[in-house]
Amino acid sequence: MERMGKETRTMLGRLMAVCFFAVISSAVLISWMTKDFLKTMVEHDYEAAGYLINHPDTNVVSAFTKDKTADDLEAGKQVLEEAGYNESTDSALIPAAAEYKTRIILIFGGMLFTFFFGVFLVICLYIKKQNAVFAEAGRVISCFLEGDTDQRIDSEETGDWYHLFHRVNELAAILSAHAEHEKQTRHFLQDMISDVSHQLKTPLAALKMYHEIIAQDGTDKETIREFSRKSLREIRRVEDVVYTLLKLARLDAGSIRMEMEEENLEALLSDVTERFEVPAAQEWKEMILSGEGDINLRCDALWLSEAVGNVVKNALEHTERGGRITVSWEQTPLLTNIVIEDNGKGIHPEDIHHIFKRFYRSRFSQDIHGIGLGLPLAKAIVEAHHGTISVTSRMGQGSRFVLSFFRLTKE
Repeated sequence: MERMGKETRTMLGRLMAVCFFAVISSAVLISWMTKDFLKTMVEHDYEAAGYLINHPDTNVVSAFTKDKTADDLEAGKQVLEEAGYNESTDSALIPAAAEYKTRIILIFGGMLFTFFFGVFLVICLYIKKQNAVFAEAGRVISCFLEGDTDQRIDSEETGDWYHLFHRVNELAAILSAHAEHEKQTRHFLQDMISDVSHQLKTPLAALKMYHEIIAQDGTDKETIREFSRKSLREIRRVEDVVYTLLKLARLDAGSIRMEMEEENLEALLSDVTERFEVPAAQEWKEMILSGEGDINLRCDALWLSEAVGNVVKNALEHTERGGRITVSWEQTPLLTNIVIEDNGKGIHPEDIHHIFKRFYRSRFSQDIHGIGLGLPLAKAIVEAHHGTISVTSRMGQGSRFVLSFFRLTKE
């Protein structure tokens, strides 16, 4: 058997103490039973001897079959005690008593041995099985600690230990989930730092170059004006990256509490599209609003305007001169939908599943000046409203974004 633990040794020690107490108790009981048997046998012999003394002419058999009197007992006792035969006589000198004692010892000894041997055997087998179970559990835990987070302790059987193992497995699952989350967070931060560095590298390099040009041609007002304008454009690009990242970080951290109020969709979407009317008109792009005027949505108007605005901006950027962008809304018994459609270039099939990833830039739209954060931010805002955002598109025919929100009761 494997090395026993403290608890097992304690249990076996207590069992051995019980065995020792049982043996001592049995010895005392055997001694008492032998003395009682000896007393009974001596009294019987007193009566038989006394009967023979008091009735010398009777048949010997009568001494063992007839009823005896107190006189018979007293007469026999007197004669036999004078011969040294009494209750104090050593049982070893009396064959019947010695045989009785031997028989009792064998019976009790056999019973005690059989009982405690069976108990010890059962306990040893139990301990061996438990040690095997604990050894396997220890191996699984060691593998888990060494990095194999898929390891689990077998807890299919019933019992207190297996209930504990089940709880350990639950803890392992929680730890694995936390570890995976931390791993994903670490990778996300690494990717974000890399992407931010890449996004800021270009405008910062441009700013440095513009500053050097201005420093070299400081007397040329036209040069100063031109490169100041370019510097301002790059500064705004840096601001867009930083501010958008801050918004995403706050949404990811859950530090933003949406101020949910009933908002009229026609008024809210009108405010959004007004911001894009001037750049749309400059490129001869048409913006159309379509929807019923009495439809309301429970939302945070400021943040939802940001989300819709980012999708509309994306539609404008990917629509050719003279194109059309339609912003509509509808309500069903279950959902409230905001739909932004355009008749622009469309989204290439290899990009359709990646457009909501942060900093993702399609190789088919390198002529568009963007940082790849507008749509991810829109998605994060919509999901913070417990909604969903989906897109369908066909190359050369345009794209259709749908922002869907469940019609939940007011909390």
